Amino acid sequence: MHEPNKSRDVSALIASVNAMIEYWKEIARRNFVKAHPQAEPSEFERHWPKALANFLLAETVRVAKALRTLSKNRNN
Repeated sequence: MHEPNKSRDVSALIASVNAMIEYWKEIARRNFVKAHPQAEPSEFERHWPKALANFLLAETVRVAKALRTLSKNRNN
């Protein structure tokens, strides 16, 4: 009989999510500096929470649409 895989450690998952957020933040920082070369670094830090929230909302909508497409014509 096949044993299910052990679930990953919660702290490892949190570290993984934090690493992804830092990666997205660095990309956003580079794009911000390109778009606003004269802006202070603190200006980006002020805008970052809203940018992250918008990104997560957009990803949530994208995934929900994909899941809706996958579950069409199914009685779940």
